[in-house]
Amino acid sequence: MIGYSETFRGDVAPWEVDATEHFTVAYYYEKFEAATWRFLREKGVDPAAARTIDALTHYKAELRERDIFRIETALIEGGDTPLVGHKLFNAETDELCTSMQQQLRGITLSGDTVEWDGDKREERPVPVDGQNWVASQRSVVRPEEADWTGYLALPGHIHRFSTANSFIIAAFGLTPEYMTKERVGLSTFEFQLVFHNKRAAPGTLIDVDSCVAQLGGSSIPLYHRLRDGDTGEDIAGLSQFGVQLDLDARRPKRIADDLRERARSLLATG
Repeated sequence: MIGYSETFRGDVAPWEVDATEHFTVAYYYEKFEAATWRFLREKGVDPAAARTIDALTHYKAELRERDIFRIETALIEGGDTPLVGHKLFNAETDELCTSMQQQLRGITLSGDTVEWDGDKREERPVPVDGQNWVASQRSVVRPEEADWTGYLALPGHIHRFSTANSFIIAAFGLTPEYMTKERVGLSTFEFQLVFHNKRAAPGTLIDVDSCVAQLGGSSIPLYHRLRDGDTGEDIAGLSQFGVQLDLDARRPKRIADDLRERARSLLATG
């Protein structure tokens, strides 16, 4: 691809596959994090000085166990808060599986840019606090979860959001037992991820709370808020668009009416 450079090659290991039987979203971010590191090194910039402040990711096609893939990266916008674009392809079929636009702070990038031809951002309001929020994850940042800068790495945030998913959907009936029996799962199509000024070092207590942002036929847009468990400071927020997936047909499946009614009590108020 003109203007892009290959920044990562890898395969999907068995332990990187989730209950929906495809590549776990947190491991996409692990690979994108490595791709960014290589890209910045090739640009002559210290990657340790860069910090992700926003990431828009679209999951377009599944990767499953043993699949091989590559990532190509380019500069979309230069300046003091540069915007970098990643495209992840199935290396066997050349199919575009995932795209990500990543905004950085702490470095300056210049040079040739590409025109982004991928998906655009859909503006969504951030839900306000209310009784519809569910306590969805509680943990502490472990030393091995830190990246090269000493703070919680990108996949460490996403693993917590994945756990949060399990709790918020279980709250309206999509429990592990139900999904196992009905052969359904949660498949994500889009992440809008924002990072705030607070960063999580090893030892930081993490609280994640979640709500149902909207409710469709098969779709389950969710919002997750990750905070410092001691101070209450916002660390990251995730607007997630997913669907209930039929694990055998690999297609969206309508949410049962009784579960939809229960989900209405968890809908965001604004």
